[in-house]
Amino acid sequence: MNVSLPLTLVLVIVGWLIVRNLRLRWWVVTALVLLGFYLADSSAAPLIDKTTRDGVQVINQTGSK
Repeated sequence: MNVSLPLTLVLVIVGWLIVRNLRLRWWVVTALVLLGFYLADSSAAPLIDKTTRDGVQVINQTGSK
């Protein structure tokens, strides 16, 4: 049985579990989110995008065997 979930929903669930179980402070989470937005606008964005896409592709190929 295959279940299709949007990546955003998966990331929100994982983030919520990390905050809840590791007892991270909300200001740390906010700082990390802001860091992500700044990285998306930097020269490192294409490298991050390519690495993420390659990682997802590897996971998808591994799961489809």
